[in-house]
Amino acid sequence: MKVFLSYRRADSQATAGRMAQFLDAIPAVAEVFLDVDGISPGENFERRIQQTLAQVSHVFVLIGPQWAGPVGPGGKTRLFDDDDMVRREVRLALAGQVRLVPLLLDDTRMPRATELPPDLKALSSVNAFSLRTAHFDEDMDALLDALLGNKQGRGSRWRQAPLTLAGAAWRVAAGLAAGTAVMVGAGLANRWADNGCYDLACTLQAALGIADPADVLGLLWMIAIAVLGTGAAAPFVLRWWRGRR
Repeated sequence: MKVFLSYRRADSQATAGRMAQFLDAIPAVAEVFLDVDGISPGENFERRIQQTLAQVSHVFVLIGPQWAGPVGPGGKTRLFDDDDMVRREVRLALAGQVRLVPLLLDDTRMPRATELPPDLKALSSVNAFSLRTAHFDEDMDALLDALLGNKQGRGSRWRQAPLTLAGAAWRVAAGLAAGTAVMVGAGLANRWADNGCYDLACTLQAALGIADPADVLGLLWMIAIAVLGTGAAAPFVLRWWRGRR
């Protein structure tokens, strides 16, 4: 999921920044484009935005009370100007293959078709989502539930908490315990098997035809290290896999 945040700075810059920080912590979100951070000094602003809109999967249009901009001398809002960047962003998003989601901030209502320029009138027919700043995390979770279709955990469900030293130590210990259990289980199963051997070294020597007991012992150590290493790494791989779903 790659997200483009479309907003008017005088209307919702603070909320856009907060949303970018929230989405950056979501493993399921691969990239967040916010014009302040995403455009380098000297780079062509409009060309960069056009290129980005062609690459993203979702466009969030933040609509607050001042989204249409100030009213000009002709009685029309800034949104009606041909060179208005918000208008251009929304127009390109409506014409593209992205999923456009209008986000109504707090008590802001959805603009009517009569309040929009001709090339943006289709926006009024897109189902919007209400985002309350007082319940920001809760509403962002609900938005991601709707878009990604999967609830996770408690609180801010979609954000994965940073891995602490204690958490890492616990995972390593649990993985090593699991690896040890596998080795012990293999040893017990070997003892119960009717194969003439009472330890794993004897079984390996007989199965692989290894003559030197030292070679068998070395192989057994390699197997033990591989099993314990896999056990120690497995919890971290599982955490990464869950985060990418």
